[in-house]
Amino acid sequence: MRLSGKLPSMAGFVGLSLMLSGCVDLYGDATPYLGEVEERIALTMPANAPSIRQQYRVEDPNSENAAPYKHEGIDVIAKLGTPVLAAAPGRVTKSFVEPMYGNQVVIDHGADASGRRTISIYKHLDRKSVKVGDTVARGQAIGTLGRTGVLAAGILHLHFEIHRQVKPGGRGLIPIDPNRLWMNGVGKITCFDGAVEYDETVFRATYPVVCKGLNPAAVTFPHGTGSLSALKRPTPETATE
Repeated sequence: MRLSGKLPSMAGFVGLSLMLSGCVDLYGDATPYLGEVEERIALTMPANAPSIRQQYRVEDPNSENAAPYKHEGIDVIAKLGTPVLAAAPGRVTKSFVEPMYGNQVVIDHGADASGRRTISIYKHLDRKSVKVGDTVARGQAIGTLGRTGVLAAGILHLHFEIHRQVKPGGRGLIPIDPNRLWMNGVGKITCFDGAVEYDETVFRATYPVVCKGLNPAAVTFPHGTGSLSALKRPTPETATE
């Protein structure tokens, strides 16, 4: 299915979402990269990991088969209220709700031993359980999976992105395919396990949704913020970075 233009129509987006969601089971599966994506990563998916419904996809202006629109992360499907976990230790720099992507959290992981800074982004949450300024541990529950925001297209999923500096001290961060940065290696989806001691010297991610049979580092959920009836754009107090 190819959509025309830089952005898909809502009908096209919903159609694509439904098509992809029908291709995967709830656990242990990952939809393949679309044909327009030139660099596709071979994936190893744990059987207890919630499935990936849509892969990373960015437009390459130099390619004749450029992707029809950007998808700067991965979509993970799971049941409503499934814990969403911090992919690495860091500090919450944004926690807000807005119409297109619903409830969102951004975590700044700082600069690692390579000198490069990384942030992770979590969208379409049902509820958020962290606020700006909170320090979070790897695997800590930061909210629950949902379908808030117009671009969720009514489908339960987490849209997860990683943005990273290209070189130490660089001004901007660019989106990176999360499948490049899993703790166990490229393409090796890594469920968070509280019994494992992780190397935190260089940024590597653990799965941002709790895997079946494994508990998050923290499962307390204070009253969530932001419902579809009270959507608002981030203010300077709630959206600082």
